[in-house]
Amino acid sequence: MSLRDTHVLRIYKAGRLTVVGFEGRELVDPQGAEEIKRALLDLVGSAECQILAVDLMDVGIVSSWILGILAAVRQRGTRVELYHPSEEIREVLNTTQLNRLLHVRGTCAGHDDSAGTCAVPSEIPSGTT
Repeated sequence: MSLRDTHVLRIYKAGRLTVVGFEGRELVDPQGAEEIKRALLDLVGSAECQILAVDLMDVGIVSSWILGILAAVRQRGTRVELYHPSEEIREVLNTTQLNRLLHVRGTCAGHDDSAGTCAVPSEIPSGTT
């Protein structure tokens, strides 16, 4: 299994809790989607990965390819949590009802995060395994 960053996907942590991000890129290129698909499937193919936390900070546009990949990861049994989705991404998730399959966390823009709902986790919270 290759745990290397790709030109699109950044891997912050791999294991039972795997944390990835896209560093604010717009995710609309089909070639990039294929690269992301291979990398994510390698990551979650590990028997260790139980939760995939996806940081969407500063990502404005996500293609249906990417959403389909995340849905496929979820359907393979890995919990998928989306952090910092833009309002546009939230609308797409609501319209497609993918918000029922993918766990969407609060946006952080201009709001008090004293409850810690916006931080991408560094460990698996108790009761989610």
